[in-house]
Formats: sequence, C-alpha cells, structure tokens
Amino acid sequence: MSAAVLRAFMQVSLIDLDGEDSRLDKLQAASAALADEFAARPITMAIPALAAILGDDDKNPADAFDDAARAIGNHWSTYQSVFRDGKANTLYRGVALQALVTAIESQPSLGTAVALLMRNFVTAVELGKYAKAIQLLVDAAEAALAEERGALAVPAQGVSTELPNVVKATKIDRAQLLKRIEAAVGPHNRAGTAGDNPNPHWSNVGPPWIHDFSDRLAPIIADYIDFAIAEAARFDDKNQQGVANSITGLGAINPAIQRSMRLLWWRQSLYSESADKSYRELGAAEAVIRAVADLAGHLPDAYERAVDALLSETILALGLGNDAQGIGAIQAADAPARAALDGRLAFQRPAGLVMTGVLQKDGAVPICAPTLTYQGWAVWLLRELMAVRAVQEIQRATEAEDAADE
Repeated sequence: MSAAVLRAFMQVSLIDLDGEDSRLDKLQAASAALADEFAARPITMAIPALAAILGDDDKNPADAFDDAARAIGNHWSTYQSVFRDGKANTLYRGVALQALVTAIESQPSLGTAVALLMRNFVTAVELGKYAKAIQLLVDAAEAALAEERGALAVPAQGVSTELPNVVKATKIDRAQLLKRIEAAVGPHNRAGTAGDNPNPHWSNVGPPWIHDFSDRLAPIIADYIDFAIAEAARFDDKNQQGVANSITGLGAINPAIQRSMRLLWWRQSLYSESADKSYRELGAAEAVIRAVADLAGHLPDAYERAVDALLSETILALGLGNDAQGIGAIQAADAPARAALDGRLAFQRPAGLVMTGVLQKDGAVPICAPTLTYQGWAVWLLRELMAVRAVQEIQRATEAEDAADE
C-alpha cells in the first residue's frame, strides 16, 4: 500500500506522528478506503476533494474535508486529540492527496481528469508548502493521461497495415512478334524456316505481295495495340484500387487521422455547429464558450496538448483582442451559449471549478479567479470540461449500481 504523499508531508514536518509507525498504518488504511470512494465517485467526491486541497481554508466550505475526516476517524478514532489548531486540515489534505494518487492507480481516467485540471490550477493557485506532495499527484496523473493517449494510438485489431503490391507492367513477347512479322513478309525467314501460315509471295512480285502483306500485318498491329490498351486498363484499375484500399486502411488503422481532418476543417471554417453560424458573428464571450463546446465534440477525453494551441489560435483568429479578462466577462455570455457548454456534461458540475462559476453564475465560488485573455479562457474551460467528461462513465456506472441496490 503506497504512502508516498503521506511520507512527503512528514518529510517537511506537515504531519508529525511522533515516530509511531502504527499511526502511519492507520492513515494509509484511511487513504486506501477513501481512494476506493474517489475511484467510484470521481465527480461528486474526487474532483471536489482536489478543489478543497488547493483552496484556502478560509474560503473552503465547512464540509470540504468531511470525507477525509470520516475516513480517518474510521481507522483512528482519537486522531483529533493529536491534530488541533488547524493541523487537522493539513492532515485531511495529506490523506485526501494520498487517496487521489492511489485512486489514479486503479482508475486511469481519473488521472486524465486530474492532469487536465492541474494544468490549469498549477499556474493559478499558490501551492506553497504542499508543492512537493502535489507534484506527486501531478506526476501520477500525467502518467495516467499518457497511458490513455497511448491506448488511443493502437491500430485497430484485424486491420492490415501492409500496403497492397503495385501491379507491374507485362512485357510483349518479342520473339513471337518477330515470327508473325516474318511470316507476313514472305515464304520463309532468314534461316530458311517457314513461319506459321506464311505469305506465299516475296516483295519483288509487286501487287500480290503488297496486298497480302497489308492483310497480314494489320491484324498483327491491331492485336498488340489491343493487348497494350487492355493491360494498361488492368494496371490502372488495380493500382488505383490499391491506393484507394491503402487510404481506407489508413483511416481504419488510425482514427486520429480522421479526427485531425475534422479539427482542421473546424479551425479553417471558424463555423460554430452549436450556434449554426460563424464565430465571427458572435459576441466575444459567446464565441469562446461555443468554440469550447464545439471542439469538445471532436476530441477524445485524453487529448494531446497541441489541441490547446489549436483552440488558442482559433480564438486569436477571431480578433477579439488580447486584453486580460476576469470571469465576469465570460459569465456575461448569453444563456444559449452557456447551455451549449452545459450540454456537453451529463452530470452536475463539481463545486470549485471555474466552469461551474461560469455556468451557474450565482452561488458558485471557484477555488481561484484567474484573469485571462479570451484564448486563455477557452483553453481553461476546455480542460475543465474534458476533465469532467473523462470520468462521467465511471460516475454513471456507480449511480446505476446505487440505484439497483435501493
């Protein structure tokens, strides 16, 4: 059972167990139990726990660490007598962080979600004394995302990647052609051998030879011209079909090629499918939110970093300006635009995310309030959206099991 995060807390004196290994064993057991819950309920438990870990104690809701406290209490009923005066929150953070790292080991999709979220938060939240321990979480999450990305690149089973052989040209039988021409020229060849059905006349007899020669040579020429045309047609058909099969095979072997084509079309057209109009016809906030919603429809959950740059360049191409904006500028988007973004999610947005503050507007307090350019806002929202989407199926399965048990 891993305890790397807990040991990191101990190394910088955030947690003091007075040298009692039994206390560490209890915290390990508590984090393992909490990890099982995080893996099963990533949206309602794991992501809010990450938000609580990164948030300030004076801004976190009162119940931010209730799950961690419950898990610790189940294995160490007297821990509160040891951790007082704010130390309990540090303990909760340590156990919750350890639980997240452990949960990622069994649920890589949670790692994808955490990696995307931390790419945002690591630039906007002061990690302070928790930086070393949080880096362990980031490393585990990024490794899980890389694993998920690698799985997407595996060729489809049963599809051959070998290109078909190109048809090679067939040469004319020159010896046979020579025999036919010699037979048309006269009674025998240079060696005195008569050909197959030879011309009975020699050229010096005048018209009889000319007429017979013409009648005999014309079919020879026609036969070989017909042969050449037929072979060329056969070669073209097979070679072109080979190219077509190769292109079709590439599409089946690597679906990412098809996705790349869709992304390029989206980038070049600057057309919003959700709004049914060009992004240039939308207000700044609407364009940002619609672009995120539209782009998400073309992406796997574990998408490559280059997509962030693609989205950023798309927003820059709209000429919205490069001034930094607060969250209020994005919250000002009209209801249909926000509904398009919300429609990409199957569950309630987790508390603490900036996206939740954008969609909910009132009563949602993000763990941080970044000031970003419009392209920066687009990338931030895309990461949060894809993070939640990465774990939706896990949450759906858990809720279905809960409903079946009732």
